[in-house]
Amino acid sequence: MNPQDPLKSKTDTAPHLSRSAQRALEAAKRKAAIQQKVLLILLGIALVINAIIGFVLYQRMVVKQQQLNLSNLTQEVAAERSKALSRYLQQQTAAIDQLAAEPELSAILDFTNPANTPEARDQLEQKWQQATADALKLRLIPMGSAELDREAEFPIRYAELDLIQRAEKREATLPELVQINNRWMFNWTRPLPATGTELPLGSLMVTTDATELLNILNTSEQALGEFILLQQFAGSPAQLVAKIGSGTAGSSMQNNVAGSYLAVKFTPSEYLLERAEELPALWLTVISVIVAGSLALVWFLSKILVRAELGGDKSTAAPLLADVTKTRKESVDASDAMTDPLFQKQDILDIAVIDEDENILGLQSASGKKSNTGSRTKINEDSIPAEIFRSYDIRGLVDSQITPEFAQLLGQAIGSEAIDQGEQNIVVARDARTHSESLTQALVRGILRTGCNVINIGVVPTPLMYFSTFHFDDTCSGVMVTASHNPKEYNGFKVVMNNRALADDAVTDLRARIIGQRFHQGLGEETPRTIIPDYIDRIFSDVALAGNVSVVIDAGNAVTGIVAPALFEELGCEVIPLFCDLDGEFPNHDPDPTIEKNLQHLIAKVQETNADIGVAFDGDGDRLVVVTPKGDIIWPDRLLMLFAKDILARNPGADVLFDVKCSRQLNQVISSYGGRPIMWKTGHSPMKAKMEETQALIGGEYSGHIFIKDRWYGFDDGIYAMARLLEIITLRDQKVDDIFAAFPQLLITPEIKIPVAEQDKFALIAKLSDSGDFANGTATTIDGLRIDYTKGWGLVRASNTSPALTLRFEAESAEALEKIQQIFKRELLKVDKTLAIPF
Repeated sequence: MNPQDPLKSKTDTAPHLSRSAQRALEAAKRKAAIQQKVLLILLGIALVINAIIGFVLYQRMVVKQQQLNLSNLTQEVAAERSKALSRYLQQQTAAIDQLAAEPELSAILDFTNPANTPEARDQLEQKWQQATADALKLRLIPMGSAELDREAEFPIRYAELDLIQRAEKREATLPELVQINNRWMFNWTRPLPATGTELPLGSLMVTTDATELLNILNTSEQALGEFILLQQFAGSPAQLVAKIGSGTAGSSMQNNVAGSYLAVKFTPSEYLLERAEELPALWLTVISVIVAGSLALVWFLSKILVRAELGGDKSTAAPLLADVTKTRKESVDASDAMTDPLFQKQDILDIAVIDEDENILGLQSASGKKSNTGSRTKINEDSIPAEIFRSYDIRGLVDSQITPEFAQLLGQAIGSEAIDQGEQNIVVARDARTHSESLTQALVRGILRTGCNVINIGVVPTPLMYFSTFHFDDTCSGVMVTASHNPKEYNGFKVVMNNRALADDAVTDLRARIIGQRFHQGLGEETPRTIIPDYIDRIFSDVALAGNVSVVIDAGNAVTGIVAPALFEELGCEVIPLFCDLDGEFPNHDPDPTIEKNLQHLIAKVQETNADIGVAFDGDGDRLVVVTPKGDIIWPDRLLMLFAKDILARNPGADVLFDVKCSRQLNQVISSYGGRPIMWKTGHSPMKAKMEETQALIGGEYSGHIFIKDRWYGFDDGIYAMARLLEIITLRDQKVDDIFAAFPQLLITPEIKIPVAEQDKFALIAKLSDSGDFANGTATTIDGLRIDYTKGWGLVRASNTSPALTLRFEAESAEALEKIQQIFKRELLKVDKTLAIPF
């Protein structure tokens, strides 16, 4: 045959073999190729599975065991230090108990004993003080004679008075650490006589040096980690006593020191982590066996799979695995192949695909969303005004700044943020403004579009939304549609995520999320729930009034009108409602109780009805202002004085938080009752964050927000604060005017507001802080600019809720007040001559 014959087969590469032999050879080649491919696939699967098994086993057999080792070592070290301190305290306690059992000490306190004189007690105190190891001061105190003595070398303050009073009741008392002039000491008290059931004759109080206790802590091996000695009283934040060493290698362990309020908190170091290391020998053995077994299994399975693949067609005429793309064997004449249209290449025409065809043609992504994201509508940044995203909420003018379209986008941002923070449900509530319903509907639509569910609790005050995030089991987040105290043309949104009110950057991040359209997509469900009965029941179970009281409630036609009258009637009050019917137009006065003209109806009603007290709530119920029968307005910083006195009596040494607008007298009152005053930024969100940081039990703002953590949740709640105020008042056999007259008051102005453009107010304060000349005053810049002088102070700050500067002044005299105001006026006009300053 001519070698150039075009009819000769191109695949005839072995003409000397028979046809059957050629087929057998080709079958063997195909079998080997298939087996190789199957083997590689199985090896890849085995590799992935072995890696997963190896990682899981490593986490359990090495990492988890190492963490357990470290945890055990940490616990051992903390327990060892706490036991060492406990042994020392046991020795000291035994010595104090032995001292209290001395008959001579009880005898001197017997009122029938002629030798019971102050001089004789002094001599006996000195005698036993010298005989008692580490004793710095020993006191013999006749029953009921203990008094405050803050200026003494070893003072008696409220904390010491509380110890003495408990000893006089024969209550068990533990030693308490106190720091005086940077020196730590123990106070011990015992009743005298030490045993018996009758009332004691008096008490023994011994102040001892705590140096030895601190030395025991200091002998700890500091290379092991950080040792912190804490003192913790019930309901109060932990007090740092001493700290040595450093450690960041693991979780802290805390062990209580028996017989005291002390605890040792230990955090391990890298050195201790090295001692806790777990060798991976067992893991290596186990994983080696698994890998060897998996390789054997892969080889065996590859044989079976190849045999099964080839067994279906002995002639090998059918395609095998990857052979579907193999070139068709040419058995026809080349010239015929060239002309046969079956083998000619064809170009496929471009087809225009419309949107409706994409599902049919499978042109969507695996997630079901269109792969082309370019069709997403771009959001105009100007339509999302930056100025409505304030420090602690979102608030603006309805129609021009706050619209249903904006509310829906905000709902998408809030729902997406909630999902990112692990929430699947979010509470939604609204006030009674005329436009709150439509805004709420749009907000809910936006939240549901993210796949987040909505729990709609309807028209309620803001504190009930806060309460629901603690009360409901399935969510810790919520949104309130309200503009609080602002006039009727405003509306806005307050947001809580995981029981934390969004503030500052967290608020502005919502705007960035809207502009970037970083939204989740899904289909959430809306569920209605009621909360008012649960809220009333919770307060009724917590607050008990000791007497009858009549109260005028001015709800300002706002949303507290549907809750407050019912609650206070349930508590046993005689309720006189004033403007408690809902009207979103606020026909009687704006819902802002911090403006005196808005309180005139309330003052008149209290005096007309001879009520015991009057209260005005703001538009959403998280603020309050009180008026007395005489017509005096009790501004919230004076309310805070009474709350602080009540709570500090049970929790000496606790922190009390207040904002920069509060009276200087508040600081002095808190200190005099044994508390720690802390000044902070104005605003319910930063105040709540600071409350959580400091673990303060009570806090308040001049604007009327009162935050109570004692027996409550720590959020601002004007309704609950009023209930607690009535509880305090009814426990005292005094008129309301007399109760507040006991607290000192200087000359002080209400809030003075100067209109300023929203976009200019913060820059103006910054310029004033940088260039202002306030003579010899002490500046505080945590929020605006507060200048304290010897005889008074002044404040100017940018309002976070309105386009204005807010000012307030306090002084010991009218002359000093006038002088401070003129200094502020002069400096403000330097930075902006157009300001309309009303003083």
